Amino acid sequence: MRICACICELNPFHNGHEYLFREARRLTGADYIVAVMSGDFVQRGLPAICDKYARCKQALMGGADLVVELPVMYATASADYFAQGAISAINSMGCVNCIVFGSECGDINMLRSLAGLSEEGNPGLHILSQGADSAASRNYKITQLLREGMSYAKAYATVTGNEFAPNDMLAVRYIKSLDMIGSDIDTICIKRTGGDYNDPSGNAYSALAVRRKIEKKEDFAHLVPKYVYRNLQGIANQSFPIDLNDFSIQLYTLLSKIIDEEDSGEALSDYMDVSENIAGRIRSNIGKYTGYEDFVSLVHSKEYTKSRVYRALLHILLGIRKSDYADYLEDCEVPYIRILGFRQSSTAVLTEIKESCMVPVISKAADAASILDDEALYYFDQDIRAANVYDMAAVFKFGKTPAHDYTREVVII
Repeated sequence: MRICACICELNPFHNGHEYLFREARRLTGADYIVAVMSGDFVQRGLPAICDKYARCKQALMGGADLVVELPVMYATASADYFAQGAISAINSMGCVNCIVFGSECGDINMLRSLAGLSEEGNPGLHILSQGADSAASRNYKITQLLREGMSYAKAYATVTGNEFAPNDMLAVRYIKSLDMIGSDIDTICIKRTGGDYNDPSGNAYSALAVRRKIEKKEDFAHLVPKYVYRNLQGIANQSFPIDLNDFSIQLYTLLSKIIDEEDSGEALSDYMDVSENIAGRIRSNIGKYTGYEDFVSLVHSKEYTKSRVYRALLHILLGIRKSDYADYLEDCEVPYIRILGFRQSSTAVLTEIKESCMVPVISKAADAASILDDEALYYFDQDIRAANVYDMAAVFKFGKTPAHDYTREVVII
């Protein structure tokens, strides 16, 4: 049995994702495609436009045989943690033969070469394995640029002289992460055609283009497969679309509570990605709060990228602290595999994963407490909390009936 994995967010599933799955199967000869997908919140620190169950169903209709959820503490983290978490999940399954990802350059040999550059030859790539805040990386110029708020891609280009697009940078991280754990899983890249993932031009291969169309209430049918369009229309004004401002009340309530109680214990800077400077800007601007998106603009400064602020506020919203990463993510090992959905015709791959997986496999959320140890259950509870925070936003916006994540069934088509 040949199994291929794809790491994705599918926010939402569009024509480019369908092409990726189709080409992954063709190029690798895979019998099954496993998608490792972010849950209800994505790496840039934003909510997905529709929930993980809808996106899981779209993925299954679009060519995936099984969908696994990437734990929220990886899915919403900086790119290094995101890549390491996704690779750990894939490696832990114990049966995946290869990973396929989209790349702007489309040159796997160049990506492998860059991932293997020495510390002396390329200090920028060294921090992929050491972490931006490690002692070994602190003296490098790229780390200084990051602290000044420069994006990773721009800092990388400044230090190395190489221009790399977002998916290329993620690809290097995937390859480096595989090397760090000594995995022999093969990597294959598919050259992207058209814009990258955040291209707003209206290109059919851009998730942002689809979201912009939805936000403006413009037709987006030509940007997504017909089955995805029907799926989104079916949940419109019930649980879709969800945007950042739908969490405005929840965020304000939490920020106000934490600020009021800072003198007696918990502090804003306890949360992941919240520096003392960001915490200070939150305190000084809380009186001007009118909504989530506007507040991001108030907190944002040239010292930090907007994505960093998005992630900082999201981690406050979801209750994800720096100590969580220090205590639980130091080794970047995913402690369980959660199945979100699968195709009825692909039960063989689910059976294979359950037999070969090196960590517990969860297909029913209610079973987690009896399957997981305390550390793994802590991770899982974070996922449940994130899903419930997301669901409440849809409850407030559309008046839908609340659906606790423990009650949700695995998606089967």
